[in-house]
Order: sequence, then C-alpha cells, then structure tokens
Amino acid sequence: MKLMSYSRTKMFSKFHRSVIKTALIISVLCSANTAMALTLQQAKQQGLIGEANTGYVASIQSVPTAQVKQLVDDTNQKRKLGYQQISQQNNISIEEVTALGRAKAKQKTLPGYYFQTKTGEWIKK
Repeated sequence: MKLMSYSRTKMFSKFHRSVIKTALIISVLCSANTAMALTLQQAKQQGLIGEANTGYVASIQSVPTAQVKQLVDDTNQKRKLGYQQISQQNNISIEEVTALGRAKAKQKTLPGYYFQTKTGEWIKK
C-alpha cells in the first residue's frame, strides 16, 4: 500500500513539474511577444505607418502585416473616441475636429516620418 501511495505521489509530482514547466514556457513566450509588440512610434520610425490625410494613421504599405493593421486599427479607434469627445465638448462637427487633428498631426510629424498629402501621396518629412 505504501509503495502504491509513494508511486502515485511521485507520478503526481512529475505531472505538476511538467505543468509548471509548460506554464513557464508559455509565460516566457507571451512576454516575449509583448516585448516585441510594435509601438506607434516604432512603426512610424520604420516607415510602416504615417499620418493619413484623414486625421488618422494609415499603413504606408499596400499590404500591411497583421501587427501593423492591428496597431493602425487600435490607434484610430482611440483617436475617433478622442475626436468625438472634443466635438461634443466644443459643440463643433466631427469633420472640423478631424481637420484640426490632421493639421496638428502633420505639424507634429517628425523628420523622417511619413504624412499623406491631400491627393493621397505619402511624403517623408
């Protein structure tokens, strides 16, 4: 009896060690993914994303990677919410706010980063 109990305990602890190792590997991989996540500034610096002529950001590539597309979508969703708040607080149209946002973004674009002209052409500042 004692032998069976010891054997089960030994197997149980091997199982737990295996689960713990797997959990550690997964957490390391997830943190590595997070660490490698592209920021907006990094994407702009690498010439992947620019300030579009709409007051939002856009991919400069015709076929962006999933990571760049997600970054563009997340950034634009935040901007849209901000534009809506400004519009409501100041009783002006969303179009006026996005026009102001577009002008401000172009002005703040750093040298070497891209912005889009009214005609849709990407220009490196």
